[in-house]
Amino acid sequence: MNAFAHPLFRNLLSGLSSISRKTWILIAAFLLLLMGLLAWAAISIAGWLFGMAQQGVDAAPETVRSISSQVEQFMPGAQETVRSATAQVEQIIPGAQETLGALLPALSANTLPTSDVSGTDPGPVARFPGLVRVQWLRTDQHVQVRYQGQAALPEVIGHYAGGFAAQGYQQNLLSATTTEERHEYVKDGARFGLIVSIQNRNQITVDLVAPAS
Repeated sequence: MNAFAHPLFRNLLSGLSSISRKTWILIAAFLLLLMGLLAWAAISIAGWLFGMAQQGVDAAPETVRSISSQVEQFMPGAQETVRSATAQVEQIIPGAQETLGALLPALSANTLPTSDVSGTDPGPVARFPGLVRVQWLRTDQHVQVRYQGQAALPEVIGHYAGGFAAQGYQQNLLSATTTEERHEYVKDGARFGLIVSIQNRNQITVDLVAPAS
C-alpha cells in the first residue's frame, strides 16, 4: 500500500499546507529562540563547573601545605628528607625538581621567614625591599649577614650596585652565572663582599660581608 495514499498522511499534508507563512515564521523564530536558550544554559553550566574546578585547584596548595605540616609534627625532618631526595633525582633527571615543585608546592623551599633575626644591617646601602634578615654573625674582622626573600636577580644586583656607586665605592665583579653573582665594593680600604643567588624560582638569598666596625 502506498503510504502517500493513506488518509492520515493526506490529512497531515492538507493541515500543513493550510498553515500560513506568518505562522511558519513564528514557529521558526520560536525554535531559534529555544536553541539559543539551550546553548546559553549549556555555556552557563560549563562556566559554573569550570569555576568549581578552579576553586579546587586554588585550594590544593593550601591543602598540601596543611597535610605537610601535620606530617612534619609526627615525623620531624620529613620535609627536609623529601627535598634531599628530590635534589638527588634532579641530578639524574634535570627539571624534575621544578616539575615536582609545581605539582606539590610543599616540597619547594618556599617557606620564607617573615621577621628578622637579631642583629643590625651593616654597610652604607639599605637592604633590598622585601628581604628578611635570616642570619647574622660577627667575627673579629667581619660581619656576615644573610637575607632572603622573593625578588628577581637583576633587580637585586642593580639595587646594590647603584647604592654602593652612589656612596663612591668601586665595583669589582668576581663571578657571574644565571643563578648567582659575586661582587665586591671597595672604597678607602673598606671592602664589602656581596653574593646574590637564586635558591628556588624567585627566592633570592643575599650574603653581605662587611668589615667589623
